Amino acid sequence: MGDLIRQRRQTQTAVSPIWSLRRGDADDDRASPYARGFFGILISAALNFNFLKGALSFLVLIVGPALLVGVVPSIVVTFGLLKLHAATLLGRNPVAALLLLVVLVGVALWIGRPLLASAINHFWHLHYTLIFPIFIALRELMRSAVERLFHRSITPERLHRQRQFGAVLAALLLTAGGIALATSVEISMGVQVVDIAHVRLRAVAWAALANAAVILGLSTAIESSYWLWRELKLGGPVLDWESKVKKNESSTIRVAHLSDLHLVGERYGYRMETGTHGPRGNRSVRHALRRLEVLHQMTPLDRILLTGDVTDAGTRAEWAEFVDLLRNHPELRTRLSFVPGNHDVNIVDRANPGHLDLPWSPGLALRKLRVVLALDAIQGNRAHVVDHASGTLGPLLRDYLRENSRAELLRALAQSATVRGRRAMATLWNEIFPLVEPGPEGCDYGVILLDSNARSHFSLTNAIGVVDPPQLKALKSVLRNDPGRAWLILLHHQIVEYPVASIGLRDRIGLALINASEVLSAIKPYASRILVLHGHRHRDWIGTCGDVVLCSAPSVTLGSHEKKDYCGSFHVHELVLGTGAGIRLATTERVHIA
Repeated sequence: MGDLIRQRRQTQTAVSPIWSLRRGDADDDRASPYARGFFGILISAALNFNFLKGALSFLVLIVGPALLVGVVPSIVVTFGLLKLHAATLLGRNPVAALLLLVVLVGVALWIGRPLLASAINHFWHLHYTLIFPIFIALRELMRSAVERLFHRSITPERLHRQRQFGAVLAALLLTAGGIALATSVEISMGVQVVDIAHVRLRAVAWAALANAAVILGLSTAIESSYWLWRELKLGGPVLDWESKVKKNESSTIRVAHLSDLHLVGERYGYRMETGTHGPRGNRSVRHALRRLEVLHQMTPLDRILLTGDVTDAGTRAEWAEFVDLLRNHPELRTRLSFVPGNHDVNIVDRANPGHLDLPWSPGLALRKLRVVLALDAIQGNRAHVVDHASGTLGPLLRDYLRENSRAELLRALAQSATVRGRRAMATLWNEIFPLVEPGPEGCDYGVILLDSNARSHFSLTNAIGVVDPPQLKALKSVLRNDPGRAWLILLHHQIVEYPVASIGLRDRIGLALINASEVLSAIKPYASRILVLHGHRHRDWIGTCGDVVLCSAPSVTLGSHEKKDYCGSFHVHELVLGTGAGIRLATTERVHIA
């Protein structure tokens, strides 16, 4: 009997398990381009797409701004006709004419300025939603075609020239398309104005749409030429970085650069990008924090910089996991600064890439709220809000969030997703970036934290980035107003395309920073006293564009894009603070995570 039991046990142990539940299953691969392929994701998204939501979003995000932009010419013409009528009335009845002029001026001041500001805001929103992504897609298609045609003996200089040629072709095509659109609408309909004697809703709508088409066509042609000039002006090729710092230079700081943790909120949770192909759970992040502790004990770290995608889908559980993990490492927490990534803000549904958020739905507001709460908890007592007009440092983020009943509105958003809370969150999000953290006493450097996430309500477009004009204006003001300080600039999206010819179109288009040339142009005059750090593309690379040094970090969890072993890593940089607020990257150490 004993021999029979031993034989059965040996037979059971010799049989391998069918599948380990800890590895996940095909249900985890629903949104993974690595497992299903990009076209498989597109087909799945199309089948699950809610066309009613899509139509409503199109009306709000495209048609609505177009109507507001297009109605401005009609209002201007109508106002001009009214003033002309007042002038003709002046000779017959001066008192009535003066009263009419006073009323018109009052109405213009009361309605005109806010309406004009709103129209300009919607105009740029329309371009960031529609025109700029088209330009990027066309530019990268042209670049890809040119690189395929002339792929022999690619050097950085040759690759740079080919990409410039692709940008020229794209700009010419888009300029021609814009002129054709404006011309065709102008020939068929002409500039439309409202008949002040017979104002009808349908006539106003048609006039506004026709005018919007003309304005968009002309502005597209002008901006395509401007963007081309901006890209050509940026100068030389993107090169790999080489250290040029002499060893005897003093005043160094050590910073750890981590990115793309993609934390999940469950013990065996999967990550949407990799599905069953990627690592389960958060072990890599825990290992990374332990390695940082050891490195910090050996040689203290001045800063720990985390460039976005802290979470995998911006859920409450994932942010709670992040805060809990840092609670076990208080020394690291006091040195850590992070910026939000597209996975923190723009992932609508981890499992369903066809899921669409309506512009007024609470999902986006709640995801932004979670980022703000984490910023408040981790660096709220170090990061300052900036006055966008002057670039001067305002209150600490911790204090700013508790001024003027903001805390109550955010609390109401968290508890009940109130409309007032959502509006307050949208306003607050635009006001708090860029955040600025001055360096410690006696150190002439600081950290600038940018939000580079474009407004997106659809998971398939979640990864596109933009640094909006108010942020760029504030960034320029900060750099200009404090010439005696060096800066570490953190954002999630890459500013330049990597000097590699084999990058696929999905990465070039779907992961692009739309106005990268504007961002680079804003920081280039201050190249000697800035260092740019980013993540997003999971590429382990350090390079230069002109004199600007750019540090691209791999994913702590998923490793580097060019290596498929999912072995995470991060960098420890040694920086030299020189005379005249200069800052230079001296050495870098790649730390692998088991």
